[in-house]
Amino acid sequence: MSARPSTAAAASPWLAWRGVRAFWRELPRGLAAGVCGLAAAVPLTAALLFAAPGWMRVIATVPPALALTGLARFAAATARGDGPRLALLRRIDPVLALLLAAGASLAGLALAAGGAATVAGAAGAAALMLVFPYALVYGALRDRRGVHALRGGAILVAFRPSQALTLVALYWLGGFAVAASTGVLAPVVAPLLLAVTASMTIGLLDEIDALQGRA
Repeated sequence: MSARPSTAAAASPWLAWRGVRAFWRELPRGLAAGVCGLAAAVPLTAALLFAAPGWMRVIATVPPALALTGLARFAAATARGDGPRLALLRRIDPVLALLLAAGASLAGLALAAGGAATVAGAAGAAALMLVFPYALVYGALRDRRGVHALRGGAILVAFRPSQALTLVALYWLGGFAVAASTGVLAPVVAPLLLAVTASMTIGLLDEIDALQGRA
């Protein structure tokens, strides 16, 4: 294993690559976790495909949001090299999941409304993409739940905005990969991206802890 650079000098590409390697070492269980997460998205996929009423689409966002909080626990253990267990998928955060589902639903409804609401919807979607990946893995890494995990995610974005934008770009690339593969890569992309996010978050938290220790 290559020597780890000092926390202050650790670059985003190195941290991202560390997350990829950690996921690769746990590939079979990572795939199983991804399949479980994908199964939770079936109601939402069906609601979108069959143009279900708005209230049904809103309710259908809750199961995948719950699954993401459990998948983040699995990804955090993967990034730490703790030998992740599929049982971690059951350690969900209902409050954080409801916040994510509500935010995604409101942003989607605003985007669909057109007019001035589209701007608000786009801003809300951008905020979700910036904050929630960090919130999910921060909650898992530091055992914070609900609003506390969301607050931690927002602080990490404010601490290193460039890294947050890098993660957004990676998530967009992951979405394109899933679309290009007609969904075949979906079980891989979600746990892989969360493992990368967890690895980058560990680097940020180490750096913050070092700065606080010198204060």
